[in-house]
Amino acid sequence: MEVFEVAVSLIVKSLVLSARWAGQRRLLCLRQAAARAGAGELAHLRAELMAVRDENQRLQSENRLLRSRVRQAPRRKRYSLMQRLQILWHMSYYRIPRSRVKEHFAIAKSSLYRWLHAAERGDMSDKRRKHESPRQTPAQIARLIWDIFESNPHFGRHRIAMTVWALRVFVAASTVRNILLRPKPSRRSSALAVRKQERKSRQIVACYPNHVWSVDRTRVWRWRIWPTWVLVGIDHYSRMVTTTCALEGPNAGWVTTALESAFARYGAPKYIVTDQESVFTSDAFAELKERWGFKQRFGAVGQHGSITVTERVIWTLKHEWLNRVAVICGFDHVGRLLDDFGVYQNCYRGHMTLGGAPPVALYYGDEWHKPPRSAKTLPGNIERRLFPDVNITAYRLAP
Repeated sequence: MEVFEVAVSLIVKSLVLSARWAGQRRLLCLRQAAARAGAGELAHLRAELMAVRDENQRLQSENRLLRSRVRQAPRRKRYSLMQRLQILWHMSYYRIPRSRVKEHFAIAKSSLYRWLHAAERGDMSDKRRKHESPRQTPAQIARLIWDIFESNPHFGRHRIAMTVWALRVFVAASTVRNILLRPKPSRRSSALAVRKQERKSRQIVACYPNHVWSVDRTRVWRWRIWPTWVLVGIDHYSRMVTTTCALEGPNAGWVTTALESAFARYGAPKYIVTDQESVFTSDAFAELKERWGFKQRFGAVGQHGSITVTERVIWTLKHEWLNRVAVICGFDHVGRLLDDFGVYQNCYRGHMTLGGAPPVALYYGDEWHKPPRSAKTLPGNIERRLFPDVNITAYRLAP
């Protein structure tokens, strides 16, 4: 591991040194062009053109980094390892002061210094290192102190501290007093923390369209009497509804058929998150996984990356859409309402998570920026559509 860290540190240092050398060559060329500018009008124009091209190249490089940051992770805006190396190269090449890194790349100066210190250590990972304080008493020592006290209630804090010293572990008498004044640490809490950490490590963050889907079933009532099962699926990256299909039956065969229709339209995702309902643990669903090559993960309620994303869509479907219909008449009526909901949810409804963008804009890679506060002029290409079944009028810019 030490050899790897040294190699990473040398690579980063050589990258910065090569950027400085290239930047010196660039400044030399600009200075030579500026010195020849007094020789004539043509030389003066060439010097200005070289300076403008250099400034344009710098702005394009910064713009490309900022756009890639927003496009790759709109909800987790952190630079990747390759982007960090590009920023270090850019700042060394163009001689940008470290105090102005926020103006150019929208990151704090402390973040830049943290990257540099991590490069010196040979660690360019995305996570901050958490150093435990040497003055913090581990939970197992606190439990041992409580065991000693419960077995020997007549021991004082100095006697308990010396008992621990005999085990070649130093604990001050004041620390023993503070531990005994607090509630006894539970062994269950540490095991629970380990389980939470294991569950957290299995969470999947969607990084591109069709990376992670989640699907779930719900029931819709026709004529307020007969239930109809509905399959709802959503792409986690773009929040686009990939399927809202009324099922003719509750078994796994109709679920797999609906998912295959969605795969034929959008392509199969890499992961699908479901609950542990029988239709998603059946042999038919296992055959679907083998046929389309996706991986299945089971979500937990209330956790990031779980089926709660789909449950929120189901809540929107029922409370903002279907509850506006007086009576759902038949199966065809259910299908028409679900098709209209998919169009409304994907093409017309803005999402707060996406900065007001409709999901199709992010799914198909269109550029979207939240409008500034000074945007007070209506465009002329506004498209209006009325959904008569639910009496909702939606608006969007005409494509």
